[in-house]
Amino acid sequence: MKTVLMTLVLAFSANSFAWISTSPTSKEYSFKFDLDGNKHVIKRSAASYEDAYKSAAKECFNYYKGSGKLSEDRGLDIIDVCANPRS
Repeated sequence: MKTVLMTLVLAFSANSFAWISTSPTSKEYSFKFDLDGNKHVIKRSAASYEDAYKSAAKECFNYYKGSGKLSEDRGLDIIDVCANPRS
């Protein structure tokens, strides 16, 4: 009898663990960038700040880079701005 009771308890508890699963919630993050007076705001929805930050930093770099080639100093300035967004 104890074996049957223990088996039922374990079976029900194992099933309840699967029901606890929740999907990560998405939150909206806003990043503000300013390069030589040219301000750019990027809003991202992501599960974590790090995911939103990576995506916003890539978009920031592409936005300020434009389509032409950059000098080393200009590229470093853009990287500095995109790596340190304003809140």
